[in-house]
Amino acid sequence: MLLGLFTALALGGAPRGLADATLVTWAPKLSEVQTLLPFFTRAGEGSVMLSPASWRESAHPLVPFDVTRPESAAAVGIDVTQGLTLSTRGPVSVACHGLSDVKTFEATCRARLDRYGPVSRDERAGVTTLLSRDGLGRVQGAVVLKGREACAVHASGQSVERLLPEVTKALTGKPLTNAWVKAASALPAAQYFMVPDGERSFPGWATAALSAHGSALSVDLKSKGLPFASLEGAGPSPFGALTTRGVLVLRLRLSKRELSANLDRFLALAPGSAALRAVSARVSPALTGNVALVFSRVKVTSGLRTPTARFFAARFTALAETTDATAAREAVEALDAKALSFREGTLGLGVRENVLWLSNDAESRDEVLGALAGAAGAQRHGAELDVEPLALARALASVPLLEVVQAPELSPVLVVATELGPLLGLTREVRGWLDGGPSGQRGQLTWALAPPPAGAPDAGR
Repeated sequence: MLLGLFTALALGGAPRGLADATLVTWAPKLSEVQTLLPFFTRAGEGSVMLSPASWRESAHPLVPFDVTRPESAAAVGIDVTQGLTLSTRGPVSVACHGLSDVKTFEATCRARLDRYGPVSRDERAGVTTLLSRDGLGRVQGAVVLKGREACAVHASGQSVERLLPEVTKALTGKPLTNAWVKAASALPAAQYFMVPDGERSFPGWATAALSAHGSALSVDLKSKGLPFASLEGAGPSPFGALTTRGVLVLRLRLSKRELSANLDRFLALAPGSAALRAVSARVSPALTGNVALVFSRVKVTSGLRTPTARFFAARFTALAETTDATAAREAVEALDAKALSFREGTLGLGVRENVLWLSNDAESRDEVLGALAGAAGAQRHGAELDVEPLALARALASVPLLEVVQAPELSPVLVVATELGPLLGLTREVRGWLDGGPSGQRGQLTWALAPPPAGAPDAGR
């Protein structure tokens, strides 16, 4: 890890920015961001959000340039051989980077700041500050320079005057060296997204590293303290090689210490959860922790306005390995079948050899159980995910628009279907894995797009 950190320092310097930022974006070597362009250009054909046109000029709060074109950054005096850090906290954005041409950069900043009001220049202890005030006396933007480095700040219409000491400290003080920065040293990449510790949305930190090879994007993750289930890591599983038609297959090797609690959380989502939990309490001691979930399709038969209707619209089969099939069978036979029968559908629960299964769809159940014969094998990670892109696109498209409009809580589904559906049509493969538990996680997601049609323009040009 130390060698990786020293390498990052040698290539583009450690990131500089707000010490209490809620999100830090870092490119250790600005010129390397262009390696992501082929993937995002192709992805942009299906997703407006991922299109380079949506984000390529948002890397700096004041100076406009195309982050995917090194010559664009160099033209405004930014050193593309060094790094660029963008740290945000609410409406505040601070960009810190090296300079290849101080005079050109300063002139560019003056031209931009002049839009807000008269520009003033102050020099103290080797630090130059450029700022402008509007008619109300607000400092809407500022740039701090020292030697061949600079930090710029903007806050979406708010005055940044009180932030200037923080920005100056970011430039002249020590670089950020938190755990989430050190994590990046183990994940060589062109671009990093870091959620620092102390962010209130979850108790921990996370670093995601983006790298691309042509039209395939890899997102590597290191995190600590995130609320993921504890995983056992690599090992044998009756589901290690499970593949079947459907939207996605999730294979897990859960820690037995937390298996019962995780099952309860999952079963709480199902109608008839009280009856299912009673079975879980009896069979949990004999469960190994090897689990699989197959999401097969979406089929809406009774609307989507109630939790039960939504549960039965997503057709799935869940599997769990047991070392005591007899006890599991007895627990299932003791269950009153009426407790799992509803107007919207019926839940099935049963045992096949050493596998306990739960399903809300007979077709999915039969196909998944039929695939168990050749499913045993080594599982390389605690959690493994395989997505069938076209099946997921069909599942999203099958959600009736009228149901979404009449159920506001489903509005995110519409957003995801609009953004993700067309992109999935361009996708060849989506795979991911995760290891670890609450004390630390390591994972990866690979998103591979189908190559563009023959004769299409080069996405990198």
